[in-house]
Amino acid sequence: MIYAGIDEAGYGPLFGPLVVGRFAFQVEGVSQEQTETGPDLWRVLERVVCRDLKSARRGRIAVNDSKRLHTPAVGLKHLELGVLAFAALAGANPPTVDHWLDALGEKTHHDLHELPWYQPDADRPWQALPSSITIGQLAVARSMLAVATKAAGVRPVDLGADVVFEDRFNRMVGATRSKAATSFTFVAHHLQSLWNRFGDQNPLVVVDRQSGRTRYRSLLAMNFPHAKLTILHERQDSSAYLLDSGHGATQRRMTIVFQVDGESGHMPVALASMISKYTRELLMVRFKAWFTKLAPTVKPTAGYALDAKRFWQQIQPTLKQLEIQPHQLLRSS
Repeated sequence: MIYAGIDEAGYGPLFGPLVVGRFAFQVEGVSQEQTETGPDLWRVLERVVCRDLKSARRGRIAVNDSKRLHTPAVGLKHLELGVLAFAALAGANPPTVDHWLDALGEKTHHDLHELPWYQPDADRPWQALPSSITIGQLAVARSMLAVATKAAGVRPVDLGADVVFEDRFNRMVGATRSKAATSFTFVAHHLQSLWNRFGDQNPLVVVDRQSGRTRYRSLLAMNFPHAKLTILHERQDSSAYLLDSGHGATQRRMTIVFQVDGESGHMPVALASMISKYTRELLMVRFKAWFTKLAPTVKPTAGYALDAKRFWQQIQPTLKQLEIQPHQLLRSS
């Protein structure tokens, strides 16, 4: 069974990128019921994986909603350990942030001349990875996880992320007049990627639902025009659909579930959340460092709510001096 998840980080902030990520497992020995709901991989991998930071301090790898793992007190270390350990088993071993973005299939970071707060140069190259844990800690986690997943018949097989930098985000929101529509563009991209690669294996894909929308039939039909679409259910907590391309050697089927709090019940969604948050935070490190160097008296921002408005007001003299236009930096709300 292919069991995949999609989630995002950075939907609400006024600064920094929106990141929409995915992660997929191949799981052996799955019952018919589990093909419809997804296996409990926390239970399957409980010897090495946990949900909470308390257990993680005892040597297990924390996997959960990224908001539960990334705090000012602990920083990136738990996100980084989990993301890079699972990514390694899927074939990604990035030495630097740009290699990490390449491993995710993200290409827009190769042209950042209009976004100098991210752009690398001789004085500010891409950061080395890992950045918050040691290579030894990562090696131990990776080895421990490899043994456990092999014994359980669980294999990470795919990961990816779309990074929507501020200028692109503003162009898309301006064209669609909707942040939700912009975000779904990249959800659809991941669904199509999973369909193309794994559609012949009848994957289950769970998407963390961020808004109050309960009906996705029209959006899915627009993105999969050649597939038959069946509504399995549309409820307040979840909406489920079956895509079917027909019969024959090229038949593809995929079940898609849009689930409220999907990261709490589905490990692939939790890992997609972690990948998205980790990627965004790596880029925000560059954002903060660039503005701190140019305006050392202005406290840096994570980009959220009132603090973002404070930062925007205080950074105006620097922006005028550098001739940075609002659409390059401040995201549409």
